[in-house]
Amino acid sequence: MSSPSLDAGAERRSRARTLSPLLDAAFGFFVWAVHFLAIYIAAAVACQLGLGEASPGSRTTFLTALALVTVAAAALVLLHAARRYRQQHEVPDQRFRMSVTIGGDAIAVVAIAWQLFAVFLVPLCA
Repeated sequence: MSSPSLDAGAERRSRARTLSPLLDAAFGFFVWAVHFLAIYIAAAVACQLGLGEASPGSRTTFLTALALVTVAAAALVLLHAARRYRQQHEVPDQRFRMSVTIGGDAIAVVAIAWQLFAVFLVPLCA
């Protein structure tokens, strides 16, 4: 007879093994969503704090910070894709899942890079 606490621990590990591959495949999209929120919330807060009337130097600094956040998010997703690419060759039975993950990361990197256009082309606080 097993104890309920041991059964609960085994059930949690089983759920984690099931959920982890699903979340791993969507990692790039999670990073993209967090980046999207961070960029637009930062821009809204900066406008509320008066960045529209600030000096051109401070606006340039703000845009540079947003660009650096964008580059960091893209680099994080690319690093994840590179790790999964290496794992794809080490674990052949998970090749399809790794390919889907790498493809999702590629789409997410394009989406993150696309947001850089909005950062530079849309005037702040217009």
